[in-house]
Amino acid sequence: MRSVRAVLGALLLPLCLSCGSSGSPRAVVLIVIDTLRADHLGCLGDTAAHTPNLDALAARGVLFRRGLTPVPITLPAITSLLTGRLPLHHGVRDNDRYTVPPKERTLAERFHDAGWKTGAVLASAILGKDRGLDQGFDLYDDGFTGPYPVYQPTLRVFADNFAKDRRRADDVTNRALATAHGFGKEPYFLFVHYFDVHSYYDPPPDYAALAPGRPYDGEIAYVDAEVGRLLDGLRDDHPLVVVVADHGEGLNQHGESEHGFLLYQSTLHVPVLAAGPEIPAGIVRDDPVSLIDVAPTLARDLGLPGGGPPADGRGLSWTEPDPDPPAFYAETFRTLISYGWSELRAVVDGDWKLIEGPEPELYNLARDPQEEHDLGDADPAPALRRKLGAITGGETRSQVLAALHPDVNPERKEVLEGLGYTGGTGATPADTLKEYPNPREELPKWMDFQRRKALYRKGVTLAVRGEYPAAIAIFDSVLAQEPGRADIYYNRGLAREHLGDEAGFLADLDRALQANPDYVPALASRALRAEKAGNLREASRGWTRVHELDPEHPGALRGLAHWYSDQDDWEHALPYLRALMNADPKDANAVFNAALAAMRVEKHEEARRYLERFLQLAPGDPRAATARELLKQMPAD
Repeated sequence: MRSVRAVLGALLLPLCLSCGSSGSPRAVVLIVIDTLRADHLGCLGDTAAHTPNLDALAARGVLFRRGLTPVPITLPAITSLLTGRLPLHHGVRDNDRYTVPPKERTLAERFHDAGWKTGAVLASAILGKDRGLDQGFDLYDDGFTGPYPVYQPTLRVFADNFAKDRRRADDVTNRALATAHGFGKEPYFLFVHYFDVHSYYDPPPDYAALAPGRPYDGEIAYVDAEVGRLLDGLRDDHPLVVVVADHGEGLNQHGESEHGFLLYQSTLHVPVLAAGPEIPAGIVRDDPVSLIDVAPTLARDLGLPGGGPPADGRGLSWTEPDPDPPAFYAETFRTLISYGWSELRAVVDGDWKLIEGPEPELYNLARDPQEEHDLGDADPAPALRRKLGAITGGETRSQVLAALHPDVNPERKEVLEGLGYTGGTGATPADTLKEYPNPREELPKWMDFQRRKALYRKGVTLAVRGEYPAAIAIFDSVLAQEPGRADIYYNRGLAREHLGDEAGFLADLDRALQANPDYVPALASRALRAEKAGNLREASRGWTRVHELDPEHPGALRGLAHWYSDQDDWEHALPYLRALMNADPKDANAVFNAALAAMRVEKHEEARRYLERFLQLAPGDPRAATARELLKQMPAD
């Protein structure tokens, strides 16, 4: 990492090299700084900010002081940025249970079809290829292998988890520069995503020192320095550079610590900066713009081919404000989809803003920029409500819920939980007539739950690392606040067992099942103990219950296969062995045992397939000679 002094010393040269350059650019760089509040930049009025690179970029180009995101959630916001379409049209409403539809035409696809090279470097697994945003990119760098430097001692326990789902800004910059340089002399479009400003806030020490006691601002200073290093490395390409945020951050304003739950300006107001060839310097705009305006503007100015669904955004002039800007739309359906609370929609028209939910909120942003004085349903709320209805086309909650995708796979859900994006009951299409609570009322309870969940995750991580006494102390503190948690009793019991406290383990196992008689890990643990003690009948009853609750549980499949084979009941053992093979096709032991079971019930062709697969998987296994001999003797069905 370069020192702050080195970065500041390099500022004067690189950020001015493209000033006054002429001609169409051969490089376009779109930078997204995740979770960056607009009012925490120096160029947007924060006198305590350390953002010299972004401030200089704004000075040599265009600064839009009233940038807005249509949704304060990463995946739908960046989908809107790259398509120029609102979430209600492209269909991505949350980070979970959605992918970008193939019919959507992204900015990358339009550059690609125009003959440009296209590359993206992502800093968060939220934007992984499985979400569909890789459409049109020649290179989409979304691998997360670590390491991930952690500086605060209280966060170091999460270092391994962080390495699985995020990248530091210096790594992003290095990869982005390598991607751009790899394109050689070809014109290119480069999408660069920085994630450090997102929680947890943990700036490197040099940047933490620039904002003592304000780690969020320290992270901004760090990313600003990396943006400067990126632009320095690309200066010979004279790129057209656009910098935006996908959304802001609540920072406890209006009771929202992070983002995605409410629709106040703290999370909707985002920076929009642009500089480069044919963009005049020193332009400051006070007319409102949206992230959906970026793609149409770049496509128009660079002559990119069209096609695909129509954009909702406008092609902006870099110099002339729109004399009649449209009303701007924003939404959050994360509250409904992930937590089972009411959705919220908002419309901003001039200085007026209406938030529509269980209780309408009306603000005059010119007189009340912090949104502290709710005017309720007074004028012009009815007119704003009509404009909101015209934008949404009368879309209903039922329509949104009916279009929900299936739940994500366990690996995806683990990523989302690690990034703080799940944790509620969610809603289902059958719930469309129920009354949904106001997110403002539910948020304090959710934040308290998140604090306990973070503490619990820390306890589990300490236990995995073998720090059992520290883990037990954390589990004790969480149970004091939430005594009905089966998972906490169970994990405390495991930690006690590792310390040799067998009685403590058994007591916590009982407490876990008293709290939740269907808690699968505790039921499986009890069944496994019975199996090891030779109580196979008791174990079979336990594994049967586990299998009823979790049909794919490998321990239950293995235990029931063992039970039925021990009873010489191969007809019943075979389905469990098949399920084990489906769960793990490389499980050679399950394949061999399934072959034996199939032979016992005279399914010879099936047994032949399993024996051949076993020999492919484990040719050096001691049982390989037996498998070959059985194949020779195998009769036809």
